[in-house]
Amino acid sequence: MSKATRYDPENKIINTVRTGFKGLLLFVMPMPVLFAAVVHLLKGNITLSIISGLLFAGFMIAAIVARHGFKLESKFKQRKFSKAPGMPFKSVAAIILASTTGLTAFLLTNYGLIESVLFGGVTLIAFYIAYGVDPRQDKSDDISLGVSAEEVYEALEEAELKIANIEASRKSIRNIEFNRHLKLIVTKARGILTLIEEDPKDLSRARKFLKVYLDGTARVTESYANTQNKSASTAALDQNFSEVLESIETTFDEQHRKLLENDQFDLDVKIEVLKAQLKGI
Repeated sequence: MSKATRYDPENKIINTVRTGFKGLLLFVMPMPVLFAAVVHLLKGNITLSIISGLLFAGFMIAAIVARHGFKLESKFKQRKFSKAPGMPFKSVAAIILASTTGLTAFLLTNYGLIESVLFGGVTLIAFYIAYGVDPRQDKSDDISLGVSAEEVYEALEEAELKIANIEASRKSIRNIEFNRHLKLIVTKARGILTLIEEDPKDLSRARKFLKVYLDGTARVTESYANTQNKSASTAALDQNFSEVLESIETTFDEQHRKLLENDQFDLDVKIEVLKAQLKGI
């Protein structure tokens, strides 16, 4: 039986907020370099002003790269079954930051080459102490026979992209009731993904379900959003869309229950009914 783990949107929000604040200091600390660039410019020292500006840009690039790495790391940690980021963005940011710090000490102060290199080295160590290293080991425990880790990674990433498309389309739909339905559908979908992460063998039973329902939901939601934005929506279209959303909600609930009970997936009839409904949107 799959573990009864639930998708927790509140925990995700907390993690997102924490990640949002992480690394902001990297944008603040280089401000004296920007100030130096302005001062040198006012004094007519164009060369030093340009050098200071370029160094400040280096600090900003390091901060931006680091923040991207933090976001990928947060996403990786939130999921029990996940592939490690392919690019070590935090390490790249640390190297850029350390190099820029060393160059700043050498070019804008009276420090010599050795001292400047030491400043860069200390910065590199301090970065890793403060933010840690990039995740390098995939999370792929408890893979059952017949399902490879790569298949699970691919299915989860594909499903997340479809969910993101649904959310993007939802934001442009002005109907409050439809927005409520779509929020519930997204939550239920992520709940099913969580069950798959907990027990990857569930993928074989949920693959067709997720593909048909997420594909269909993403397509009709985008189509309806585009139609509404063009003010071409009709009462009949609204009614059809509402019925489809209710069907999706109900079937997602049933799929979640069947995965928890470890029942053999047997919703092909409902899937065919949904396909027919989707063609009318």
